[in-house]
Amino acid sequence: MIMTVSNIFDGYTINLFQDEDGDWLACLAEMPNVSAFADSPQAALAELEIAWQGVKESYHKHGEPIPIIERVYAKP
Repeated sequence: MIMTVSNIFDGYTINLFQDEDGDWLACLAEMPNVSAFADSPQAALAELEIAWQGVKESYHKHGEPIPIIERVYAKP
């Protein structure tokens, strides 16, 4: 399942997967090292939100800009 939650994740695309043990993984598609695990999709997204806030705080603390997402759309 792939989704975009613009207001929480600043336009980054969220990948949401269920593993073979039934746990859920949510990660930012453009920054796959930003991820979270939980026992439900909702909990995984909530944990990912916490992780994403921490990543943004780290960027700000180090005076670095948060990477900008570049999207390319094809005409139908």
